[in-house]
Amino acid sequence: MQATDGGGTIGLAETGDVVTFTYAGTVNPNLILSGWDGSATGVTVRIAGNGPNDVLDVHDASDDSVLAGLGSVDLNGNHANGTSMDFTGSQMTLSGNTVTIVLGTPVGNAHRDTTAKAMSWTTAQGTATESGALDADF
Repeated sequence: MQATDGGGTIGLAETGDVVTFTYAGTVNPNLILSGWDGSATGVTVRIAGNGPNDVLDVHDASDDSVLAGLGSVDLNGNHANGTSMDFTGSQMTLSGNTVTIVLGTPVGNAHRDTTAKAMSWTTAQGTATESGALDADF
């Protein structure tokens, strides 16, 4: 999994930033979100403030349930300024083995964290650590 700056300020979670989940094989979109075919769909990305270890989850925009098939991401950083923040109107797509989410409109207070670190992605199948060089996410 990777988080990429698309909003213009490195280290600050903001509109246009991208979160990418890459699986080992082809993904059945229905296992991520019931009835989903992989085309662009609205979701809410929630960053739960937990001091220096904020957690990112993706929620169904229609009923706010967590998309358990995506698991959760320990950001190993402080991006939500001690509280939770949502990115409503985020867009999720699927292509082959990659789920891509572009962050929508922020609701809450973001905190800029430029510390180089690796995120950890946890699903029912196990945990994976962000690959590549350590960097400031978002």
